[in-house]
Amino acid sequence: MSTRLWNSLYQWLEIVQFRLPPPTCVLCQRRGQPLRDLCQPCQQSLPALNQPCPGCALPLPPGTGAALCGQCQQGRTRVHTTVAACRYAEPVSALITRFKYQRQLAAGRVLTSLLLDRIHAHYRGHNLPQLLLPVPLHPQRLRERGYNQSLLIARDLSQALRIPLATGLLQRHRRTSPQQGLSARERRHNLRNAFALSQTWTSNHYQCVALVDDVVTTMSTINEIVSVLQRGGERPPEIHLWCLARAWLDQDGQARPL
Repeated sequence: MSTRLWNSLYQWLEIVQFRLPPPTCVLCQRRGQPLRDLCQPCQQSLPALNQPCPGCALPLPPGTGAALCGQCQQGRTRVHTTVAACRYAEPVSALITRFKYQRQLAAGRVLTSLLLDRIHAHYRGHNLPQLLLPVPLHPQRLRERGYNQSLLIARDLSQALRIPLATGLLQRHRRTSPQQGLSARERRHNLRNAFALSQTWTSNHYQCVALVDDVVTTMSTINEIVSVLQRGGERPPEIHLWCLARAWLDQDGQARPL
């Protein structure tokens, strides 16, 4: 299915799923909150990020009072700030699976609405980024899946925040192996030279750009994209990261709940 055809289909599915029927909780099937398919008790039970690092959103140790985690202090994270809706744990991980692989758009829209809440709180009194860039899929994987979940998240955020969305600027021109099961070092090697920018990109046009993704684990994908975005130009933009969930990597290379 072409990207244009999917975009049209998505708009109709959005109307059918979210505008016509009353909100229904995606977790317990009870009546949801106004304009949100999630009831208040289920929302309160979701795994929250307590005292996240402003740089990468990993939880800071209690009572440390540190402004940034150790990895961010050492410069291992290339983004300026990260906003995540939730911790990657049940039932958020199940909702992401349903959204990403089972075409259950309601699950993704609920998590995106929670991310929007966090964005409003994070940027209160501060300027929002000037451009949204969804993390792209390789064209072959996009054809297999039928849609890019990061693009759907970014489109909703763009409409809600009135921030321009660039859909073809960042491209994944090399198909990589799945990241699941790879160590952090293997993930970095796997993503090397996987992304490219269209020739229309000029970093001087933007002071701040937000990358949008579903789950962030080791920052390997994000760091590789940031290195591409900041090549050339006299004033590389400040890069922010917005994601549905923040995870960590276990010894087997699997995304681990925080």
